[in-house]
Order: sequence, then C-alpha cells, then structure tokens
Amino acid sequence: MSCGNHYLPKKQNQANVQPIYIHIPRSRIIILKLGKQYRRLYLDVQPTTMAERRARLAEAQKAAAIVRQVNPKPKYTVTVIIGPTEVVCDLELLQSNCDFFARGKHGMAYGLPACDVSLDAFMIIYKWMAKPNEIILPPMLMSVFKAAMYLKIQVLIDQFMVEFRDPYTAREEIGFHMFFGLHKMNVYVPFRKTLRVHKYFLTLIGTPEFLNLWPNALVSLLDSPCICVNSEVEVLIAVILWLYHDYQARCSHTDQLMSCVRFDSIPLEAVLQLRQQSAVTGLGKLLFRPEIEKFLKRAPSHNNNIRYCSRRIWIYDQLCEYHHDAHCPKRNFITLAQFHDYQALLRTAPDLHWWHRHQLNPYVHNCRHEKCRRLSGPHGRR
Repeated sequence: MSCGNHYLPKKQNQANVQPIYIHIPRSRIIILKLGKQYRRLYLDVQPTTMAERRARLAEAQKAAAIVRQVNPKPKYTVTVIIGPTEVVCDLELLQSNCDFFARGKHGMAYGLPACDVSLDAFMIIYKWMAKPNEIILPPMLMSVFKAAMYLKIQVLIDQFMVEFRDPYTAREEIGFHMFFGLHKMNVYVPFRKTLRVHKYFLTLIGTPEFLNLWPNALVSLLDSPCICVNSEVEVLIAVILWLYHDYQARCSHTDQLMSCVRFDSIPLEAVLQLRQQSAVTGLGKLLFRPEIEKFLKRAPSHNNNIRYCSRRIWIYDQLCEYHHDAHCPKRNFITLAQFHDYQALLRTAPDLHWWHRHQLNPYVHNCRHEKCRRLSGPHGRR
C-alpha cells in the first residue's frame, strides 16, 4: 500500500494527529482521514506470481485463525490492513490495550505500514493483548518491540525496557537478538552490555543475523575469549564466511578480523589442508588472497604448535562429527564441507540445543572421537 504520510502537509505531521484509514471494500482505494481533511490513497497493484499469491493467502488464513481463536464472535470489529493482508480484529480488545485505536469505531479500517508493523509482529501483539503472558520467540523480539513503539503500547514497551537495562538476565540468543535489533533500529547500546555470546556462538554462525553484523560488533565477538568452539579453525571459518558474504564491500575489514583469530592454536598443516580441500569453491578462494594469506603464515608447524587450552572455551557438541578433544592433535583438521554439514544439522536441531553443549575438562587428555578411541586401545576415555 502506498504510504499516506508522504501526502500530508508539514503542519499536520508536526501536530502528531493520529491518521485514520477508511478502506472501501472490493476497491483499490483507501481514504486517509486526518482531522477534517481527507486524502485518497491507492493500493499497490503490482503483478504477483502464483506462489506469492498462495503465500499471501496462507498468511491471511493464519491471521484469521488467530483472531477467531482469541474471540470467535466480537461485538465490535475494525479491519487492520498490513500490506496486502486484511485482518478483522476485535475493537474492544485493541482499545483496552492500545491508545492507537482509541478513536476507532465499528466497521472502520486502519492501514499500518509494514515497515513498522509487520503482520507477524501484529498477530503476536494481538495474542499478547488477550493473554499477557504470551511467549515471544527470540527472532521476533525486536519486530514486536518496533511494532509496540509505533502503536504506542506502553505496557509492552516497559517490559522490553526492563530487559534492555539488564540484558545479562536474558539467555544468550535473546541477548543477541536484542543487541542486533537495537542496532538495526539505530539505537546505540554498548557492546559489552549486550553482546554476551558463549555457547550460542556456533549456532549463531549459521543465522542471517551473523552475516549482517556490523564489523566492530563482529570484532568484539571474535576477540572474546568466552566464545565456545570445538577448534580455533571454526573462528577462522566464521571470519571467511562473513567476508565472503560481500567481500568487495568488506575487504577493508580483513586485517582487523583476521587479527582476532588465535593462529598460535592452529597448526600450519591444518591451515594448508583447509585451503587445499576448499580451493575449488568461491569461499575457499578467499584463503589464497594475499591479504589473508599473510595471516595464515603465522600458524606454527604441527611439532611446534603450542595448543593453548585456555585461549578459548573448548566444548563438546554431540551433533559435531568432526569433534576432537582439546589435547587431540587432530582437533584442528577441519574442512569447509564438514563445517557446512555441522551447520545443516544445527539448523534442524531444537531451539535450545546450544544450551546443552558441554565444556571440556582440560585435565582429560584422551579423545572421545571414535577413531581416536580405537587407536588408544582399552585405556581410552572413561
């Protein structure tokens, strides 16, 4: 739908008068009422594919099902229009929780900008109005917060503000989504207070949010000794994945990011194997670029590898097939294909799988990997 505020005089915008959208059924026109003035807006009529139409229909049916579940037979209703989707909502429920609809009347229609109030966020808020203890999933936190800000739902905003003041009380993935969302909304929050990622790091790498992290935030994350990994090679792969996403625009951050990798914990032989087995892929070709290769040469030989066990928090994840324990010489020999397979498993794992990763005991020198246990004989890991 076309945005209405573009057509309004500056004086009315500054007066902060609440706009009312009146939709004419079976029409491409929406009337915008602002005080005593009316403006005519037109719905976007861009051609869509059959798949897009089916997706829109599925969204509309899902939204309608949520509305029926909350209140099957509301006495007064209004139509909320978000993008191409129209949802008939209970007016009394909206007015009891939100001042935005305070002047609404039965049969009226409200058009909400999808850039501020997404359909998913609005339906979560609508369920929250009927059931205030509604659980909001971490990926939707900031979308709901942004919608609550637009609709001026002060009770919900206050609940978010409590979490923002003390993010350490939240789980790691919740804290990360808060951090990422606030920065996306251009709300500054110091990194040390919000970017608290430990066990969640390996799961985070496979998310779209990781690829869109700001460079200074990524440096703060990778430089932390508290991120939990199977091997320092995973940190190197994380840097390569982020750079490869848009290397032309991100190449200027190469030195800063590669300096976060603890190459004294990676033997040179492992680096050479990683390059050799991934040379044919576009991602692997980055390892041959001069600005990255100069850092790879810092890795010591296998015989002189110090293998600091205190440089990171080494963990064990039962889904990781290439895992070797901290003192195992095979711990750093990881390929990109193995890492991608591991990430594919993490994407299908339960939401809280990351919480069950175990920190390794630095005093145990036997490896839990099946091949290493066979080589160590009957006196392997107990």
